[in-house]
Amino acid sequence: MRISIATAGLIVALSTAVWPGVAWAQSQGRPKSSTQSPDTAEARKLIEQKLGRGVSQAEILERLRQSGMSRGEIRARLQQLGYDAGLADRYFDVIESGGEPPAGEASDQFLDALGKIGVAVRGGRVPGMRRGLERDSLSAADSLALAAAEADSLLADSLAADSVAHRGPKELEVFGRSLFRRATNQFAAVVNGPVDPDYRLGPGDELALILTGDVQDAYSLQVTRDGYVVIPDVGEILVNGLTMGQLEDVLYRRLGRVYSGVRRGPEATTHFQVSVGQVRTNQVYLIGEVVRPGAYQVSALSTVFNALYVAGGPNAQGSFRRIEVRRGGKVVRNVDLYRYLLHGDNQDDIRLEQGDIVFVPVAERLVRMQGAVRRPAIFELTAGETLGDALAYAGGLQAEAVARRVQIDRILPPGERRNGVDRVLVDVDVRDLAKAGEGGVQLRDGDLVQVFAVSEERRHRVVVTGQVRQPGVYEWNQGTTLWDLVDRAQGLDERAYTPRAHIFRLNPDDGSRRLIRTELLADSTGRPVRDVVLSDRDSVVIFSRERLKNPEFVTIDGFIKRPGTYPLAEGMTLEDVILAAGGFIRGASISEAEVARFPVSGARTDTTAIVMHVPLEASSSSGGTDGGEAARTKSSPAVEVARSRMPSWTPRADEFTLQHGDRIFVRKAPGYALARQVRVTGEVMIPGTYVLTSRQERLTDVVERAGGLTREGYAAGFQLLRRGSVVPTDLERALKDSKSRFNVVLEPDDSLHVPPYDPTVLVTGAVAFQSRVLYRPGKGLDYYIQQAGGYADRADKRRVSVAYQDGERAAIDRFLLFSRTPSMRPGSTIFVPTVPASKAVGFNWDSFLTRTLTLLSTSATLLIAVRQLK
Repeated sequence: MRISIATAGLIVALSTAVWPGVAWAQSQGRPKSSTQSPDTAEARKLIEQKLGRGVSQAEILERLRQSGMSRGEIRARLQQLGYDAGLADRYFDVIESGGEPPAGEASDQFLDALGKIGVAVRGGRVPGMRRGLERDSLSAADSLALAAAEADSLLADSLAADSVAHRGPKELEVFGRSLFRRATNQFAAVVNGPVDPDYRLGPGDELALILTGDVQDAYSLQVTRDGYVVIPDVGEILVNGLTMGQLEDVLYRRLGRVYSGVRRGPEATTHFQVSVGQVRTNQVYLIGEVVRPGAYQVSALSTVFNALYVAGGPNAQGSFRRIEVRRGGKVVRNVDLYRYLLHGDNQDDIRLEQGDIVFVPVAERLVRMQGAVRRPAIFELTAGETLGDALAYAGGLQAEAVARRVQIDRILPPGERRNGVDRVLVDVDVRDLAKAGEGGVQLRDGDLVQVFAVSEERRHRVVVTGQVRQPGVYEWNQGTTLWDLVDRAQGLDERAYTPRAHIFRLNPDDGSRRLIRTELLADSTGRPVRDVVLSDRDSVVIFSRERLKNPEFVTIDGFIKRPGTYPLAEGMTLEDVILAAGGFIRGASISEAEVARFPVSGARTDTTAIVMHVPLEASSSSGGTDGGEAARTKSSPAVEVARSRMPSWTPRADEFTLQHGDRIFVRKAPGYALARQVRVTGEVMIPGTYVLTSRQERLTDVVERAGGLTREGYAAGFQLLRRGSVVPTDLERALKDSKSRFNVVLEPDDSLHVPPYDPTVLVTGAVAFQSRVLYRPGKGLDYYIQQAGGYADRADKRRVSVAYQDGERAAIDRFLLFSRTPSMRPGSTIFVPTVPASKAVGFNWDSFLTRTLTLLSTSATLLIAVRQLK
């Protein structure tokens, strides 16, 4: 007994010391959660509340893993609900293989299907109010404020600040770089057609020589590495470096020696033609500040522009104005791309030769031009170019530019800087640049030239908003009156509130606005009773009677096609609202409707509603048009059920007139009930949909109506789904004893599924390989996991679960050092989850083992001491 007590004490000590150590180690290894500012968190929370949170593919995978359901269970439930059984297959492929989440977005159909089978992944959304109802529910004061706000909005759109604030440097692009980035054939070398007479021949060219007249022959001549071509019966001819015109002179001499008919002039009896059949390729080098420097194989017809385009053109620091073409150690051409980009002049675009070097140096003077210019960009200036040249490169000033004040933001060179003075501003009047000196205004590298625009403020204008047919901004002239402006705005519309209009007048001294009240009334002759002379920049607001009046509405609900809230028009009756709501649906009581009304007593609203039963047939109604006398306080005994016919009411004087706030209910006809259906699928003789014959019809009753189970049906795996959840039951015991508690009473929309007998056990999750293992009676959980290759790395052995065909799930039951594993059945699915990364990182096994051995040693010492004392 002493040993058992000591052992129990040791177990308790271990349970209190070891597991806290594990928890401590896991908490130490858990990565810190990212923090975000309260503003960011609040904004994210608000967005998710209003719009709903999106669902990622990774979240769907995690929810499927957490559900513990197998691929077969998901497929069976999807099929039972009428969805494609393979909707979730690609997600289980990822779960079983450990790959990346599927690409693309999940369809709404799949998300809805997951919700119906109990895997909820869709974020909630807050439904919005009807905009029209929200607007109509404004009070008179709110409407007045809204009208003034709309006037201010129109003024803000029409009138900007009196001056444009200084704008900081924007992200400008180097002028000309976009030409080399976009795909174009503008710089592609022409390889078809004849070459020009200045084309120089070289090794690799292929010539075509045709003889006609006394001799009929054609030759294809390849230029050798040494620069020769060999013509039969003529011999070698050196052509390297010759132009096509020079080659023609050489051929006249050499061919004339062999063919006597070859000569210049009309006496010739043999003629020849020579052309380049195929041009060679040259290797050229592009170095310096280019996007992709290196050696390039280009056609012999390629020019500098062709080669620059292949190499991506100058980079952000490269010069567009001083590109050098070097040949034989000498600079043969300086290329200025601005001539081509601005004027289409390509005289610098020379043809490249073998071994040529195109060198792009660093740009020496870059200035930024922004603001009211036609072509804002970063421009490169060469020696001697001034502000006038930069403005010309920028396309000149726009129409709204302020020419009297162009500002240069300049970074001072190191020699001119003083303490705290590193930058200066220089204002220039560009209307007369010649006054700045003979060379104009000189710009420096890094200068920012800002061209300001004129003020957005418009004078000689008035604004009218509200209930006129053409609201907007109109021209103001001296003597313009309020009624002149109304006439130019096509007059007042029928909703205009004429007893008062507002005129907001600007005080030029302090910028405030003064309110002038006036009426818009006319006498019997149509002449205005009062008119107001308007001032420049006045704003006129004409209000709406409809928006100043409190809106009235009624609500209809029940067995109607479009239940909801509808605006109440004058004289609207109960029948009118029913028609506006689309009429009755099948099963509605069309003899009468129920109206709940909150009467108004004195200055306050009575909170007690009066419920009235209003007949809808002409023969049943008797009363006046105020609605109260036509109502009955008790139900009518005669009730007619709405079927497929349309309402056929004849307008009459005694119809029930509605009031603001009435709530209408169209009730279900007594005794009417929809068909109560259940669905039977799987291994039954007659699967399909069955209508319940009574409210007490049970499970075995429907199974018998379905013809019973087939030979392959597996009653132990039977599933009963109700509103997406599994109802625990036992079909085998229910069939044996129909009075047992397992023979449950069915409800509408229940789904019954009898699976076929599956003689295997599926092992999935964190195992060596997923597999189906043949079921063997008596074998436990460890047997099937070993048949699947055993546990994989990071397998969480403590959270292994088993899902049975009937929907039941079980997990390993652990208590201290003892555990009990679930039993196995045919068709079961074993799922081995992985240890989350946050728990798998940072566990100190050395510390854990040290603490455990120390505890065991201490316990053994205490046990020996107790024995010696005894």
